[in-house]
Amino acid sequence: MEEQKRPEAHILTDEEFELLRTSGIKINYWVICSRKVWFYAKGLWMEPLSERVALGRLLHERVYRGLSRREVLLDNLIRIDVLEGEDRVLEVKYSRKLVRAARLQVGYYLLYLHRRGAGKLTGELRFPRERRREEVYLDPELEQEVVHALRGVQEIEALPTPPAAGFMPLCRRCAYAELCWG
Repeated sequence: MEEQKRPEAHILTDEEFELLRTSGIKINYWVICSRKVWFYAKGLWMEPLSERVALGRLLHERVYRGLSRREVLLDNLIRIDVLEGEDRVLEVKYSRKLVRAARLQVGYYLLYLHRRGAGKLTGELRFPRERRREEVYLDPELEQEVVHALRGVQEIEALPTPPAAGFMPLCRRCAYAELCWG
């Protein structure tokens, strides 16, 4: 006797998901720093002035040139680095230092695409300078983390002023350091 498949249970309804949708970069920033999320959400984009961001942009331009579906913009909201084939979402990162943030960002892309009707996708983080890769699967645990991040981003965006600053070692190289510590 063939086992019946149960419908997938989602943490969010379609309506809730639509209200919480955001950019992948905000999910990434949410892991790193709530102030960064707030500044970015309010249109204070310091990345164009950052040398570190410029290095990352240069890396993006030079790697995987042969792949045709690069820098894919979906719904004028999320920008996926590379769509490889029909079932793989690639995110290219400069280093593995912020791998948890990158993993959550890819998890969000997988959830977003799944909610848009894509089949079962696999995510992959690539760190070309380190010659490393890490596969990312949207399992229930990662989906829960993504939903938690989506709600966290929404809460931060609703704040009238940025969250309090708290110095971390990452602050030294952050594009937003002047806004917090200048």
